[in-house]
Amino acid sequence: MTYSDIKVSLLSFLALFSSYSFAEEEIAAGDKEVQVQMLAPGYGALNYPAPTPGSYKLPAFGHAKDAKVLNVHGEYVNYHDLFKGKYTFLSFIYTSCTDVNGCPLSHLVFNRIQNEGVKIPQLADKLQLISMSFDPKNDTPEALLAISGEDHSMHEGHDMSAMKKDEIKLTYLTADSVDSLLPILADYDQTIQNQINDDGTQSENFSHILRVYLIDPELKIRNIYSVSFLHPDILLNDVKTLMIQDGIMEAAAGIALAEHTADDTGVRVGASDSKAGYHSDDYQTNSRSITARKGTKSDLIRVIETPPLGLPKIPVPADNPITSEKIELGKKLFFDRRLSLNDTFSCAMCHIAEQGYTSNELEKAVGFEGRSNRRNAPTLYNTAYLQRLFLDGRETSLENQVWSPLVKHNKMGMTSIGQTIEKVRGIADYDGLFEAAFDGQQADIMTIGQALASYERVLVSGNSPFDRWHFAKEDNAISEQAKRGFDLFTGKANCVACHSVGEKTALFTDNKLHNTGLGFIVAMGKDPETERMLIAPGVYIDVKSSLKKRFGKAPEGDIGYYEITQNPDDRWKYRTSSLRNIALTAPYMHNGSMSDLESVVSYYNEGGFLDNGSGFPNVTQSPIIKPLGLTEDESGDLIAFLKTLTGDNVDEVISDAFATPVGDTNYDH
Repeated sequence: MTYSDIKVSLLSFLALFSSYSFAEEEIAAGDKEVQVQMLAPGYGALNYPAPTPGSYKLPAFGHAKDAKVLNVHGEYVNYHDLFKGKYTFLSFIYTSCTDVNGCPLSHLVFNRIQNEGVKIPQLADKLQLISMSFDPKNDTPEALLAISGEDHSMHEGHDMSAMKKDEIKLTYLTADSVDSLLPILADYDQTIQNQINDDGTQSENFSHILRVYLIDPELKIRNIYSVSFLHPDILLNDVKTLMIQDGIMEAAAGIALAEHTADDTGVRVGASDSKAGYHSDDYQTNSRSITARKGTKSDLIRVIETPPLGLPKIPVPADNPITSEKIELGKKLFFDRRLSLNDTFSCAMCHIAEQGYTSNELEKAVGFEGRSNRRNAPTLYNTAYLQRLFLDGRETSLENQVWSPLVKHNKMGMTSIGQTIEKVRGIADYDGLFEAAFDGQQADIMTIGQALASYERVLVSGNSPFDRWHFAKEDNAISEQAKRGFDLFTGKANCVACHSVGEKTALFTDNKLHNTGLGFIVAMGKDPETERMLIAPGVYIDVKSSLKKRFGKAPEGDIGYYEITQNPDDRWKYRTSSLRNIALTAPYMHNGSMSDLESVVSYYNEGGFLDNGSGFPNVTQSPIIKPLGLTEDESGDLIAFLKTLTGDNVDEVISDAFATPVGDTNYDH
């Protein structure tokens, strides 16, 4: 097999595990180019069983918006008049589309639904398919009439002749102008752009992301399908599920809606879909229902007067005295997705309560509309004690810190502070809450920051097994192995030099910034030729780093604290994280590159990086970072100690979070 053949095979294989294609990837193979484009799943048999109708629910996403459009006879009709009383699949297309995984896929799937659905009387009577054109210039009512009747020749790339008169109805619609089309596209989150020809002129073709909507007879959107899930088996089973819920059909014998077990409810620690053991081909999924989780509201403010064992009194700024009303308001804001630009993203989606107020499932945070961040989401536990916030230390108070993620384009996406304030003021269920918490003041730049800070300030966790052993002198609170680990922590390993322990309390951070060598080697080191990737349980492949760069987003540079001070001595310095609750807050380091404590201890045992391997020195690496000479047993002892730092109130804090309603657009479900 030639190198080109291998590369083509690899791209094809990888495409199966991505969304749907590597668009027209050109690979030199001798004197010719090979076009690689994977077909979407909808073109073939589904390679996994579709969920059984009636075994699941489809909650409403929201209400389908109305629109005045033209049918193929040039008559004005309204969406709601067409949708009401029917189960509807709505697709946005244009008839001259040549992207095989775009509009042609939608038509093919609709055609397959017609052929299969007509065999089921309830579907044939209650289901309809609607294709809405976003090219009113070319897709006139007359043009659409031609392809909806006997003459199907106008639709490029399709064989529409197989359609029969008695099949489930497929309706074509268009707009009377671009001006009337644009609000419809906005209502259904359709982004359409004209492609540009090589000579710079505007093409007749469009770039768009294919989405198909399932709308119920009560005009509620029940599902939205992307290319990867646009398959007739999935779509038909979803309609059957709705009909079963509505009493129109009966579920197959023995099929019932899955009930949540006792294990699915209440407090849990860690990801709801744990990937523990994913490296093995014996992995079994262990996903748990998020909507089933239950919690109990807690009196979090009590930690202000009585901090947990091992922690000092919580510092509270004079201009923001803490109250229960502020905490509750801040908590409501923290879990409210409406504080993002498109009402989908909250603070709690990067700082997940049951995952240590970080994200155990991601190396680096992923924010608004899937936009990647360049750093790991730090835990919020015990941030009340931090003198510098963010991993690069750029903020000095919780009140100021909260605004950065709110208005960052790759976090919550709000475009300005003013827009955020205006949006909060316009949400009805905040009426009176700010005034009650802040002596008559409404939501503004100060009160929003102060409310969120008040909630974050009480997320403290102590009274760990270590605290009970070290400060309360309970000899049996930790194991002998953990005790040996603490001796290493304060002695041979010298972790205490940065992760400080006091006489009466222990924050396990010096509140300073250090260059440990990791940021340096990521920035200045040589990339490996290949990177090993886990793509399925127990299945690894070695992917060329050059290939990953070619198809992935280039990583952003990161020079740490230097970006704040512009002082060369601050290159690659990052804030010392507290070690409290460290067992709950994987992955580790500023870039989330270490998945477990074993990797972290091993890294520090090696002593960082004094140069990049090519003679370029790391002149700002902290002198504290040097080889430790720990044996395997000593490393195990140190890790055993670190695992004793989990506070005893973690379950209570998580339960309080679970008891908090998630702020969303509050559609009737």
